[in-house]
Amino acid sequence: MLGAISTPATRFRIILTRLLAPIGFRDSGFLMVVALLIGVIAAAAAVAFHQIIDSIEHVYSLIGPDRLYGWGLPLLIVFPATGGLLVGIISKKIMHVREGHGVLDVMESVIRSNGFVKPRLALEQILTTAISIGSGGSIGAEAPIIQIGAGIASGVGQIFGIARQSMPIVIACGTAAGVSAIFNAPIGGLLFTLEVILQDFSVRTITPVVIASVIAEVTTQAIFRNVLHERTGYQAIFRLPTDLAISVTWPQLVNFAILGLLCGLIALALIRLMGLGERLFHKLPVPPFIRPGIGGMMVGVTGVLYVLVFGRWLLHTEKPIPFIIYPMPAFFADGYPAIRYILSEGFYTDHAQWFVALLLAALTIIHLCTTCMTVCSGGGGGVIAPALFLGATGGGLLGLGLQATHFFPQLQPEVYALVGMAGVLAACVHAPLSAILIMLELTKNNDIVMPAMITSIVATGFARSIYPDSVYTLGLRQRGIRLGATGDMMVLRRITVEQVNLEPASVLQEVDPFQRVLDLSSTLGSQNFIVIDKKGSYIGMVTSNDINLALLDRDAVPLLLVAELMRKEVPFVRTSDDLATVLDVFSRFDVSHLPVCLPNAPGKIIGLISRAGLMRQYQSGLAS
Repeated sequence: MLGAISTPATRFRIILTRLLAPIGFRDSGFLMVVALLIGVIAAAAAVAFHQIIDSIEHVYSLIGPDRLYGWGLPLLIVFPATGGLLVGIISKKIMHVREGHGVLDVMESVIRSNGFVKPRLALEQILTTAISIGSGGSIGAEAPIIQIGAGIASGVGQIFGIARQSMPIVIACGTAAGVSAIFNAPIGGLLFTLEVILQDFSVRTITPVVIASVIAEVTTQAIFRNVLHERTGYQAIFRLPTDLAISVTWPQLVNFAILGLLCGLIALALIRLMGLGERLFHKLPVPPFIRPGIGGMMVGVTGVLYVLVFGRWLLHTEKPIPFIIYPMPAFFADGYPAIRYILSEGFYTDHAQWFVALLLAALTIIHLCTTCMTVCSGGGGGVIAPALFLGATGGGLLGLGLQATHFFPQLQPEVYALVGMAGVLAACVHAPLSAILIMLELTKNNDIVMPAMITSIVATGFARSIYPDSVYTLGLRQRGIRLGATGDMMVLRRITVEQVNLEPASVLQEVDPFQRVLDLSSTLGSQNFIVIDKKGSYIGMVTSNDINLALLDRDAVPLLLVAELMRKEVPFVRTSDDLATVLDVFSRFDVSHLPVCLPNAPGKIIGLISRAGLMRQYQSGLAS
């Protein structure tokens, strides 16, 4: 029987499933093996991706501070503009990929296509994001590695013939592995995937995702230790000075709540500016592949102005963040070294307090703008790193302000900068639990948990009370996707129309008299009819409500035609559509049945799907 199976991957899946069956594993057991494989591959891809970015960024260091911030200052414009133009050419002219953001595209694939991601998207993200970040674009690598992990997972799932309903879980394994590898945060990767991408906390989902996330972390550390001969994989990405302690008192609780309000405002500004930025860039009368270059040029011009104001020429100071720590302007690329410096005690003691406050305020405003310039122009990358940067600058600024009141003599602005990172991230993605645990793993500091909890919850609640969308749900809504209750929507998204028993469709033509509708209704018991044209294509529907309304005027019955009754606005659905999509159509058009056609034959109706049939399949999905 195995000889009839065409692919080695499928044969391997069947053999492995049979071997695991005696100890209690069936298809789910094979899913664990796939999750393990995805974790290894995604980790290797994440490390390679990061090394490419570091190599491109190293160009700034090679130029040297005297040249880069002297006669070579125009290079700060040339590099981001050239990088943006290359991104546009690769995306639009070579790969032919539409504009999007990594996490947003993955969420859409889970919702609309059951987790099937085109493999070329992963390759496109590796190339474009590495160029964009390396040349100075104000974005982060986290969202792209999520899409890269999703692309790898989708490819592995398709190779091994994973069932359609299990593909979202496979995609979740890839995204969790990507976050785990890029942040060295297996718990954060797990929770971000469950809370943001899948919105599903069932045991069936969690188990393989945990495996992928942990394996990715272990693989990443092994690569750093044995291949790259570094111990970076074991270290905290962000850390406070060792002699700095985070204490939480009643006054501090109030301060952290105030910080939450500020973080919520910053997140709202980023979300709304991104929506505005996308509209403005799409109105530019230039080809789409030129837009990332324009965005990069705008970032570069901003960088030059920043250097002129805060560099040695006007304020007669050295570069605020030393060249040896971060050769680029602070808001170029992901800005992680700049964040580390903002979290250090020396940042607040080596400069005048007014200068530090002015610098942090300027960096907050500038980074809001440059992130939108990069992302909204199509420059690729994600907003997780910008959210962390904005949290550090905004939190540090608030800490300085509270310190200046002299009511809190022991207050340390570095702590507020660190906690602010969790607050802005939580408010941007509406995922406070993920933000708290990601920051815990980024800092390897348990003391951050309590203040991060307060700030993240307040920030998220405040942001949602003013504007309901996160940075991701805003994009989904613009693409016509509406998110509902977590568990219900996940079940509905995993079931397609082809899994529902369809009712036969009674057919009419628009020239038929209304009496024929009554005759068919009496003979066949039908109350809902589809109307077709001479070519057999669907043009409208006559529903039971339409029939009942027509019968109110008995004298008009002999004169009525189907064309006068039918509802042309009722659309058909496809067998490939998920039930969440169909339920939304039912709600918008207030009908009990919808016509169904095959994906490759639009307008050729094969049956009707009813609300009752949809709910029966939904109940069956809940039970399984």
